[in-house]
Amino acid sequence: MAMQIRDIRNPAIRAVRSDTTAMFVHHAPTYTPRFVGSALLAIVSIYIAVTTLFQWGSVQLADVRFGATRTFHADAYVGINDHVDQPSHFVAMNVNSRIVIMHIPGGDSAQTRVINGPALTGINAATTPVLLTFRDTNNDTRPDMIVTAAGQSFLYLNRVDQFVLMPIEERATLYKP
Repeated sequence: MAMQIRDIRNPAIRAVRSDTTAMFVHHAPTYTPRFVGSALLAIVSIYIAVTTLFQWGSVQLADVRFGATRTFHADAYVGINDHVDQPSHFVAMNVNSRIVIMHIPGGDSAQTRVINGPALTGINAATTPVLLTFRDTNNDTRPDMIVTAAGQSFLYLNRVDQFVLMPIEERATLYKP
């Protein structure tokens, strides 16, 4: 007995369609472990590349702002051999992870004083910029020097003729609530 295949559909539809009766079924894609592993590797690689690029950009921006030796300049009237019309000039540097401040009283370079600051520690300590601000912190009418580097602040008190790092005993009296 022979089998016959007949198309029992509407003859109008048969004219539009081809005479193939195969049907295509769309299956959802399956994610193999190889694909997931490749995607994870790509994400981690992109993260590392972006982080490295951001760190490089931060160093380049600091080079533009502060120079390769991380130098900061400020002029301030501090009352040590200077006048209101001729303020003292300060140069703060990070030299091999050590803070060095040059004080030029009244713009007279013959009286230049060097203040050796603390050593900086931590990652990228040699490239951390040093910033100076001047404010009277102990109410003696003389501006004191606040040195900021790597998220730390060091207070140098203005002692009539020189700046002295604030002793721990005085620091305790300064910050009483």
